[in-house]
Amino acid sequence: RRPRAYATLARVRRPATGRLNSGVRCHMGMSAELIAIGPYSEEISEFLDYRAKYYSKIQPGAIVTRRLFGIVEGSTLSREFAALIGISDPWDFNQHKVLLSRLDNEGLRRFSEIYSDYAQDYKAFEALRYAGFEFHFRPEG
Repeated sequence: RRPRAYATLARVRRPATGRLNSGVRCHMGMSAELIAIGPYSEEISEFLDYRAKYYSKIQPGAIVTRRLFGIVEGSTLSREFAALIGISDPWDFNQHKVLLSRLDNEGLRRFSEIYSDYAQDYKAFEALRYAGFEFHFRPEG
């Protein structure tokens, strides 16, 4: 009997060539996140990636970043998220700078309630938005 964590490599026949290929087949889909970029101030330190003590030497106005939402549940949720921030095609890089005029803020708030793992990200998004940050969508996969 194999331990639960034991993995085997499967032999998979490639349809195009008929040859065998050893390997693990995995399809994760698209993940997505927002990158927030903006000026540091003590008021927003609690909404950044690290504890406040790490920002103690930063001058007000210095540019800092924050990763938000980090959606890894797959393409469906990532596309739903993209639509809420005004992106119709996640792979159209021309749309990756988020235009707040296209943002469905009420929909994004509901999204963070339904998927409660993202509630703190929504709070940080709101605080950083009011602090003058800009946001960039980043798909992966």
